[in-house]
Amino acid sequence: MIVEQRRRTVRLATALGCVALSLACASASTKGADPSMRGATAIDRQIQGSGVAAPRLDHLIPARDSQGSLPTRFEWTPVPGAESYTIGVWNEIDMMVWRKDAIATSSYIPTDLRLDPGTYFWTISAIRGGEEITASGLSAFVVRPPNPQQ
Repeated sequence: MIVEQRRRTVRLATALGCVALSLACASASTKGADPSMRGATAIDRQIQGSGVAAPRLDHLIPARDSQGSLPTRFEWTPVPGAESYTIGVWNEIDMMVWRKDAIATSSYIPTDLRLDPGTYFWTISAIRGGEEITASGLSAFVVRPPNPQQ
């Protein structure tokens, strides 16, 4: 009984995901997505780069769904042909809290990033000729409060 309910739930979630993806594809712009946006354009960014010939851009550090202290480094897989990268960080209520453009390498050490304890999401966009060539989609990380010293 429980297994059958889970199967129905998975089928429903898959069907809804396909509908959302179809709608996003139908409304996707031919220009690069603005990496400062989330919400509806997050779907556009997640489907960009999903084509066969598109380069893949994956999160490395902080790892997807990691928990711990404030990230001291962001790292991702390099994209062939990318001239620079853009990192965006959002809080759990869809507000951009930090952004860095024109990063020349596939890693970045933020010196000006300040985050309170909470859940955050980050993306990376690979840029060439001022246009986004691929984007990573969203990856979550949790900043935990520091342990009080006893």
